[in-house]
Amino acid sequence: MSAFIKFFILLILIPSLSFSLTFKDGKQVVDKLINEEIHKTIKIPKYFFANTLNQNTCSIKGYHGDGSWGEKYSEMNLTLLDEKNYSYMMKFVDYDWNKDHDERSNSLSVNHDKHTSRLALLHGTIINSIISETFDEESKYITEIMTAWAEAGVFLNTLTLDDIKKLKEEGKTPKGCYGGGKGDIHAECLPHRVHEAQIYGASFMINAYIVKDYFSTEQFKIIDEYIDALYTKYVFPWAYKHLMDDRAFIQMADGTISALAYVAWKNKPDESYVWFKRGIDKANRVIYEDGYIHNNSFRGVRDVWYHSQGVNNLLGLMAISDIWGYHNFPENLKQKIFKTVDILNLGLTDVKKYRERKDPSGLINFSTDQKNAAYHVHQMAISIDWLIDNYTDRDSSIVKKDYMWKALKSQYFVDRNFGFEPKCMN
Repeated sequence: MSAFIKFFILLILIPSLSFSLTFKDGKQVVDKLINEEIHKTIKIPKYFFANTLNQNTCSIKGYHGDGSWGEKYSEMNLTLLDEKNYSYMMKFVDYDWNKDHDERSNSLSVNHDKHTSRLALLHGTIINSIISETFDEESKYITEIMTAWAEAGVFLNTLTLDDIKKLKEEGKTPKGCYGGGKGDIHAECLPHRVHEAQIYGASFMINAYIVKDYFSTEQFKIIDEYIDALYTKYVFPWAYKHLMDDRAFIQMADGTISALAYVAWKNKPDESYVWFKRGIDKANRVIYEDGYIHNNSFRGVRDVWYHSQGVNNLLGLMAISDIWGYHNFPENLKQKIFKTVDILNLGLTDVKKYRERKDPSGLINFSTDQKNAAYHVHQMAISIDWLIDNYTDRDSSIVKKDYMWKALKSQYFVDRNFGFEPKCMN
């Protein structure tokens, strides 16, 4: 009997675990699977998403965007030797995501630019300095900044899933986003806080893994403890919970890449096996046979936009599985993912026809107001065309002709769905 089947038998026998948000309970389930079956072909790439970095495979050009210190769309020098860049990064030690989210975000919009922009600058500096062989000079500032963030405990005061569960039980926050699924776009959405915390945590871990050998002994201890805290409080609970449900497919391949980031940092490739299987099974559950994606494809006036995000993350799951040497990706799932590209092309060319397919879930977590519309490819899916070209047999030309996508994505040089630039994957 495969570990995959045993996993679900275990959940049936112990139903309380399937809804647990705690790190301890969930980790017991995952550890049991890891101990039962090991996938021998998996090998963590040297740079997490790539085994080599050079100008031919990966070259990142930086631009100022939302939340950055420079004029939007103006070119950014990707170096921490720049005094303004360094100062901007160090100010992050005082950042309070709880406070920022409370002041600037709601169910419809999550303003995450203050941490997204800094993570992009950090990553772009690391990658470009490795390629240009200036990393020895940059590494002092890279490790210093990351250690400062860790010492300050950035994000660690963010509400956890358990915290939010208690607030819901006490009636202090809606049972779900959009006012409890009533379409209220202005309603509080506390799960977004945890979601962003796990994206931040995963991105931090990926960068820490790449520069791991450059931390001093003291710095490494601080970074390691910080990463353990991010994983225990946010990354693991989010990935464990959301890879088990049947709803949508969003950033970090719905948490798969987040969990893999911790696996890489701890250098435990055997532990990646269960996360790949869980990510693959989740993807298989949420894609309908005709290529629409549960929830993603049916989000009111942002339906095509959210669908493209789902496609991007599904393709990212395929790509990271390939790069890590997970060779059991089901062929039938690949074909379903290819169909999601067909539906994306339909949405971009004939949204009326696209919308003839009605949402079977009945969820109301969207806006129907045209002022909130987004009919273009998600702007942070910066290399979805490259993923289509390299991991499917479908046509990417329709995506490439999406001029709104091309205009909006020009401020992004890291795909925050993954924490890196997909074109660098090899």
